[in-house]
Amino acid sequence: MRHKNRARVRNLLRTLNPKDYERFEKIRINDLGFGYDSFGLEIESAMAVFTLVQYFYDHWFRVDSYGVENIPEEGAVLLTPNHSGIIPIDGAMIATDLLKKMEKPRLMRAVLYNSAGFIPFVGTFFYRSGQISGARRNFEEALKQRELVAAFPEGSKGTWKGFDDRYRLKPFNVGFMELSLIYRTPIVPTAVIGAEEQYPFMKNVKPLARMLHLPYFPVSPLFPLLGPIGMLPLPTKYSISYGEPFHFYREYGPETVRKPDVIHMLVGKVRTRIEEMLAEGLRNRKGVFGFSATSGPKSLPERILARLTGDGA
Repeated sequence: MRHKNRARVRNLLRTLNPKDYERFEKIRINDLGFGYDSFGLEIESAMAVFTLVQYFYDHWFRVDSYGVENIPEEGAVLLTPNHSGIIPIDGAMIATDLLKKMEKPRLMRAVLYNSAGFIPFVGTFFYRSGQISGARRNFEEALKQRELVAAFPEGSKGTWKGFDDRYRLKPFNVGFMELSLIYRTPIVPTAVIGAEEQYPFMKNVKPLARMLHLPYFPVSPLFPLLGPIGMLPLPTKYSISYGEPFHFYREYGPETVRKPDVIHMLVGKVRTRIEEMLAEGLRNRKGVFGFSATSGPKSLPERILARLTGDGA
């Protein structure tokens, strides 16, 4: 982004929302001297994305969050959210939530699956707004730079689980645990409710996915039946919970990475905690779209969703 465009973005955010602009001004990046950090992050691009995404955060998904005080304000941190929703909107909502809710706002660096970084224009968009390629070297470097990193342990498998498997966690990858022990990084278990229903995923068209070099090509009750309109996510209500951090590195040293049984045991503890947080959130939520089932008739989207899936929503 050219210098003039950077100034325009800053002026736009300052005009639209002075309070959020002041919070962004507190964020510092490891600028290499050209306006970018080593991963391609440009703070003005992140500002522009935030300005757009916060509309969906406030008015479409109406995000509530709990436990943000559990996230350390400094140093390397690993968030480990459950993953779902076909399109990784859940990551965007978490990043926006942290910028709006943390007393000292931090820019979240989500670890992408590797192929996402090679999609023309899309990869550049991700990098400019702060995300990093899922190569282990990048993951390690982010922790060395004391970044707040979100690693989705289910990987891309989590985003295309069938609707009948919603809120059932896929097997966790273990790389996040190994790096947590090596770089003495706290792990904050994170539970997201709402993304599982934003796209009621029914089928993966594998030939199209291979042709487009994507991990999946989703077919849902809305897309491609309704064309481009069907690509809009349903206005499900999001709830994000951040648990108390795990500090496994205090008991288990870096040499633990050579003990697979111990690594899997520790990963299991994180997974169990996220399952508990999801179960608690599902018990407490008032319907998929934020309306209590006892307060009156279901909303039209809820009735449609229940009809299509055979579920009481």
